[in-house]
Amino acid sequence: MEHPRWNATSDRYLSPAAGDAWADDAAASGQRGTQRILDADTLPAPDEIAQLLGLKAGASVVRRRRLILADDQPVEIATSYWAASLAELTRLGYPQKIPGGTARFLAELGYSPAEVREDITPRWSTPDEQAALRLDQAEPIMALTRIQLDASGQPFQVDVNVMREGQHIRYTRQAG
Repeated sequence: MEHPRWNATSDRYLSPAAGDAWADDAAASGQRGTQRILDADTLPAPDEIAQLLGLKAGASVVRRRRLILADDQPVEIATSYWAASLAELTRLGYPQKIPGGTARFLAELGYSPAEVREDITPRWSTPDEQAALRLDQAEPIMALTRIQLDASGQPFQVDVNVMREGQHIRYTRQAG
């Protein structure tokens, strides 16, 4: 089976003016891109997330998970984390769509990324990821971890996006 390819720039996903960047990127490759919110909750931060957000181990975070679909087929699980002190009593903590998207909402709260760090790591899917991505068994996946930092260098959002093997995404950076 031939897997679709699309070009994207991660900058668009961080822009408060982007709207639904995924729908636009999928449409550019002839697909219908949608997303479904799986959950939004407050929980103790996993150790790695606490460290990336500069929080103490076990500090409360808001986690928001979305299933990303192309032509109704799951291709990615997008999970975002924020310190509970920033997000707990906001729309980020509820499992409904946020008008204009999270980047716009955060910008309205005064949080815009001055620096973004991204790492992509291949690994095997977990049983939960296999179920959400409709995989029959453990398969290789790509995990993109994105940390957004404000102008003072403080991390305010961590994203962990898990993508099915076989998808090809090219992130393009342009001098701005």
